[in-house]
Amino acid sequence: MRLAPWVALAGLVLGVAACGDGRPVGEAGGEPGAVRRGPHIAATIDSALFTVDCTLSHSAPDDPIVYPDQPGRSHLHDFFGAEGTDAASTAANLRGGPTSCEDQEDTASYWVPALFDGPTKVRPTFVRAYYRAAPGADVTEVQALPPGLEMIQGDMHRMAGDWPDVDQVGWGCGLRPKRLHHVPPGNCTVASPVTLRLVFPDCWDGEHVASADHRSHLARSTRGRCPASHPVPILQVQLSVQYPVWEPTSVAASPRAGDLTLASGGWEGSHGDVLNAWDPARLEHQTDLCIRAMANCTIG
Repeated sequence: MRLAPWVALAGLVLGVAACGDGRPVGEAGGEPGAVRRGPHIAATIDSALFTVDCTLSHSAPDDPIVYPDQPGRSHLHDFFGAEGTDAASTAANLRGGPTSCEDQEDTASYWVPALFDGPTKVRPTFVRAYYRAAPGADVTEVQALPPGLEMIQGDMHRMAGDWPDVDQVGWGCGLRPKRLHHVPPGNCTVASPVTLRLVFPDCWDGEHVASADHRSHLARSTRGRCPASHPVPILQVQLSVQYPVWEPTSVAASPRAGDLTLASGGWEGSHGDVLNAWDPARLEHQTDLCIRAMANCTIG
C-alpha cells in the first residue's frame, strides 16, 4: 500500500518529536513518557469522541478477516453494520451498501462470537461503536481509520486461565460499567444489562491495513503516544455489545449469566472484529467535527 500524504506528514511530525533512540517525548522540559497536558490533549476517554449505534444485522459461521473466502469455516458470529457481510466480504464491496447502523454512511462491519443460553442463541440488543482520541493523545494528530483497515481485539485461542486485560476485553453491566470482569456478571439490571466491551489498538504502522497475524499492523499507545514502529495515531475504537441478560426477577425474566456460553469457546477467548468500510469522506468529517475539535459527540 502506498503511503498517503497525510501519513507521510504524520510520520514527519513524529520523527521530529522523537528522541534519538526513537522513544516519544513529553512536552518541552518533560520526561519521556510523562503525561501530556494542554488544550489539544484528550484528558479522558470522553474528551473527544463520537458514537454510532447498530442493531444486529445477521448471524453466520463466517469471518472475512480470519477465514476469507471460506464460508462456514468459523464459529457462529453476530454481525452488526454492513448487512451483506459474509466470508467473501471486503471493505470495497461493503462500502455504500445497506447497513444496520443509525448513520447510514457507516457501512463498516462489526462482529463478535454468538452468545448462547444452553442451546438457545441470545440475540444481542445492539452495539455502540465509540470512535475517540485515546487519553493522552494530541487530537490534532489523530487520523481517521484508513479505508479497509482490519482490526481484531481479543484472541479466541487463549488457553484456560490465560485472561486478557479487562480494560481491553471485559464484561460489565451497561454501557458505562462500574467494574469490568472476565465473565458476564450475574448482578446486572434491566436498565444496565450484560455488555461486552472491546477496546481496539489506536496506533497504525502507516502502511498496511492488514497483516498475516491480523495484528502486527497495529499497536497500542502509551499515555496517548504511539511507538516508533507504529507512528500514526488513529481513532481508538471501542465496541460495547449489549445483551438482554440481567439478574432475573419476578417481573423481568432473563437467562442467568452463569448459564451463558460463547460460540468460540471459553470466556478467555472473548473477542471481536472490525472491518472499516465507512464512507471515507463521512468518517473524515466526523473526525474533524468531533475529535480534532475536542468535542463529545456521543449520542447518549
